[in-house]
Parts: sequence; C-alpha cells; structure tokens
Amino acid sequence: MHLHSQNDAPRCATPIGAVSDDGYYTPVAKPRPSPTLFYFPGLTSTPWHDTNNLKWVQRLEANRDVITNEFLTLQKKRHGLAKNSNDYKVYDKEHQLHQGHWDWLSYVTQGRRQADFVLQCPKTVEILESIPDFMAESPFAYSFFSILKPKVVLLSTYFDVNWETDHNFWGFLSSIKAHSAPCNIRLRCHFPLIVPEGCGIRVGDETRHWEEGKAFVFDDSFDHEVWHDGKEGDRVLLLFDLWHPDLVLKERNAVTEMFNDAKEKGWLKDY
Repeated sequence: MHLHSQNDAPRCATPIGAVSDDGYYTPVAKPRPSPTLFYFPGLTSTPWHDTNNLKWVQRLEANRDVITNEFLTLQKKRHGLAKNSNDYKVYDKEHQLHQGHWDWLSYVTQGRRQADFVLQCPKTVEILESIPDFMAESPFAYSFFSILKPKVVLLSTYFDVNWETDHNFWGFLSSIKAHSAPCNIRLRCHFPLIVPEGCGIRVGDETRHWEEGKAFVFDDSFDHEVWHDGKEGDRVLLLFDLWHPDLVLKERNAVTEMFNDAKEKGWLKDY
C-alpha cells in the first residue's frame, strides 16, 4: 500500500514500516523516535509538543473538576462490582516493563469505544470527542483513566508492615520502565487529575512532573518512562491519544484501513 499526501504527491518511495522479532524491545534513552512496529516518515518529530495555542486544551483544563468527579464515581461503581475493575491487560513480554500496580478505566481500547464508560462519564466523553485530532478508530488508539498506585499501597497488600518503623520496605516504587510506542502516527495527552508527591515522567532527555489540571502532549514513540515512588495517594490522569497533526485525513484513513485489515487477518498482535 502506498500512502500519499493531500495533493497525491508521495511522501517517500521507501518502505515505511518495520517489525521487531517479538514485537517489543526496550531501547536505550535517545532523543529521537524509535517506534517498535511502524514508522511513518516525514512527520514532525519532537518529544514534547506545545499546548499553548490549542483551544481544546483550555476547555479540557477548565473541566478538570467535572472530569475528576466522573472518574471518582466510575471508580466507586467499578469497585462495587464483582468483576475486576481494572481494564489493564498484560500481553506477552509487556509485563517486564511494569513494576507496581497500574489500573485502567477505559473509554477507548485498541480503537474500540466502551459503551459503559459513555454512560458513566458522559461529560468526559463529550469533551474527548470534541477534540479535533482525537484518535478513536485506529488499533493503536487508547483513552482511559490511568491510576498508578504508590509503593506503600502495593506492599501493604502483601506484608504486615509497620510503615512508621520498617523503612526498608520503602525501597520499591510503582513504575513503567523505559519503552516506546508501536508507531509514530499518534501523540499522547496526559491530563493530570490527582497528583501526589513522588511522581514523574521522562520523555527523551527531559523529565517533567505532572501538575493537577495542566495537560501536556508528548510523542510516545520517543523513549519514555513514568514512576510513582511516593508513600501514599494514587496518581490519576486522563490519558488519550491524538492523531499526529501532520497526517491529513486521507493518510489517517489509509493507515487505519491497513492496520484494521492486518488485525482481522491475525497479522497484528495486541498493542
């Protein structure tokens, strides 16, 4: 399949995708994109993207309290159900990237919208769907409340520990180790709702710390990692994916069709 720009001029005449042997690898930190599955050439490439001129970011941030309340209501209802309240699934070698406890409450999972989320979080969904570049149909699309538990909560689940005296048990943290996305056709937005002490994220060579109610956008095809080494409190954010703004509609549709077809044929594993 050849992908063309809006004026039908080819972006390149060389292959535009690469697949590693097992679909996953852990790269060393480097200030350039390193997607594990698919690379679309010619796209603007920078770890962090400026949000100052994005009107949808202003609306998102203005609704932080509304979104937080919908999250808390959804979390409470999920915990009251007999089924597992966590949507997060670990595939193949992916578990090697994660230490600690990471929960998802999902709206979009691999390009599929979840109807129960729409019913429980209508305002959050309305805001997301109003974002011009919101990615929802691609197999690489995700949108969910991301809850990273502190290390103390994790350890107290398994050990009878006096946290005032047994400080040696504080040596572990909840983290997602350095990794990169399967593709460079998306950007990822983090909208922090609840941020305790001890949390951070590194993308490329730059480390940042979440601030409640302040969204940022980054290219997750760059090497990145996150952590929560605080003693208490869940780190909660609304995470969602965006189409890379350099991709025109025709290219977005072509990429989506290509990977949906690959998924139907069983050629594409879960990402």
